[in-house]
Amino acid sequence: MFFTYLSRNRHFDKYKQLKKFIKKFPALWKFLTWLKDRLINLSRLIDVLMMLLLFHAWPEQTYRFSTRKLLPSKKNRFSKESRPIIPYDLLTNKSSNIPKMKEINVIARGSSFDLNNIKKINGPIFLISFWRPLKIDNNGNIIYEHCYTEKEISGGLGAKGAKPFKNWTDKGELGKFFDLTKNEEYKKKNVTYVIGRMPVMERFRKNGHNILAVSLNYMDKDGNLCPFQEDQTSSSFLNFFDDDRYNRISLVEKIYRPPLIAPYPFWAPTGSFLPILCALSYFAEKINVYGWDYYLESSPEKMSYWELFFNMYQYKLDVFRSKIHFESALINFYYGYQLSKLPNINIHGRLGQLGKHEKLIKRIERVLFQ
Repeated sequence: MFFTYLSRNRHFDKYKQLKKFIKKFPALWKFLTWLKDRLINLSRLIDVLMMLLLFHAWPEQTYRFSTRKLLPSKKNRFSKESRPIIPYDLLTNKSSNIPKMKEINVIARGSSFDLNNIKKINGPIFLISFWRPLKIDNNGNIIYEHCYTEKEISGGLGAKGAKPFKNWTDKGELGKFFDLTKNEEYKKKNVTYVIGRMPVMERFRKNGHNILAVSLNYMDKDGNLCPFQEDQTSSSFLNFFDDDRYNRISLVEKIYRPPLIAPYPFWAPTGSFLPILCALSYFAEKINVYGWDYYLESSPEKMSYWELFFNMYQYKLDVFRSKIHFESALINFYYGYQLSKLPNINIHGRLGQLGKHEKLIKRIERVLFQ
């Protein structure tokens, strides 16, 4: 073991020396990094193609080609009968004492929802994945200024220069991100931003907004609960919620059967909306959901099986970001369909319009469960 460790160190040192040498030739370095990126993207596309094929030929084996091992192997699948309807357990002792609400409204950034309709909504509103406060433009419309420009989105998310900032801990940089335009912020007492990153939470607090944080946990092989994000166990994070205007909800993820052991990561690729919606379901009798589209630009009700299936994968959103788009679509489509059947959750977004696609949902079920 000791000699293996020394051998690895020597190889790593040689790699660093070679890298340093090649960087002396900028043109060569640029070409090699370009080639590396293209090969990685090609490898991902081959994986996606195999998943698309297996999804129809043998759904239970689709997981074998998940690039980042983010679909469950057989041992980590719940049975169809035992799968949790709400795939997250509430940790009451690590959550704020939030009174039960009669009816709430949960809003995502999908194009099916016009933000101006917020003005017409009564009752608590929770905004999910809004990394800047809503603004009011010169015509009095409510707008959200995205992290990316339209040009950057069409050119490929994650491309160099696409993000206006990269350092969440740089308060000066974060301040510029919040104030890219001088439009007035939209403020309403019943609006809460659901944010989990401490520097962003502090900025929303400084601007006078309500805040909710949702913390996720997983169960390790010894049955211990572990946080997804270590910084959410820090005293600065926990002390943030001493103020009654700010709340947190802690959950244990149960998308896959624990424990998830290497090479499988400890988390499922859900995105942020699903766990937050499930967290809020513990504190509301009725939930109206808007804008949960998972990147669909038209209603599934108007699509054929194959149209919807091929809309589950979008190249630029996948290879220029985290290479999990198809895997995440499987989970979001499945739970969008299942949660829309619950009597107390009304999903007005496009993932609430999957009723005629039971055949597709049944295939997804064979990927995720046994």
